[in-house]
Amino acid sequence: MKIPFLVSAIIAGTLSAQVAFAAEPKVKVLSPAEDATKKTVLIGRALADSLLVTLEIEGAEKMWMLMGNPPKWMEEPVVKGDIFHVEVKPVDPGSKTRIPYADVKFSAVNRDNKKTVAGTLHPSWGESGLHYAYNSPLAGDGTYEVTVTVGVPTFARTEKNKTLWTKPVTTKFHFRLAGTKFVEVSEAAPELK
Repeated sequence: MKIPFLVSAIIAGTLSAQVAFAAEPKVKVLSPAEDATKKTVLIGRALADSLLVTLEIEGAEKMWMLMGNPPKWMEEPVVKGDIFHVEVKPVDPGSKTRIPYADVKFSAVNRDNKKTVAGTLHPSWGESGLHYAYNSPLAGDGTYEVTVTVGVPTFARTEKNKTLWTKPVTTKFHFRLAGTKFVEVSEAAPELK
C-alpha cells in the first residue's frame, strides 16, 4: 500500500512547539544545471541541533517494501507522474553514523505556483546506505522552499547521550527546478571528514 504524497500544507501545525531549526539556506547557482533523472543532485546539507541533514534528489525508482496483511515483500513500482526520488540522510556528526528510527517529513512549496508537495519519507536502504526516501512528481517548474523535519529517533541512549535528539530537528533548503534540471540549490555545509 503506497502512502501518497499530499498536495497540501499538512506539515504546518503538526509538530510540537519544541523544534530546533537550522539557518535559512544561501542560494548556489548551478552552472550548468543538473538533471536529476541522470544523476543525484545535492540540494543541500545543513547542521541543526547536533544533526547534519543532507537532501538529495535523483530520478524516481521502484522500491521493495513490506506491504499487505499479513505483510510480505512486494514491489512498489514508480507511479505515473513521479519523476523524482527524494532522499534525506540525517547523520550524527560525532560518530558519522546515519540516524535510524526517526520519522522524517518533507514539504516543498513552489513559490511560483503556490502548490505544495508534502509527506512522510520511508526508511530505505540503497547504494548510499540508510536514508529516508520517497518518489514524487514535485509541483512543477519554479523556485521551492523546502522544509525537512527529522523526528525524535526512538532508539535507547546511554547516560552520556541522553540529551541528544530529544526534540524534532527542522532544516530549510532551496532549489529552482526547470523540467528535470535543477538550476539553483542550497549552499551545502561541509561534508564530514
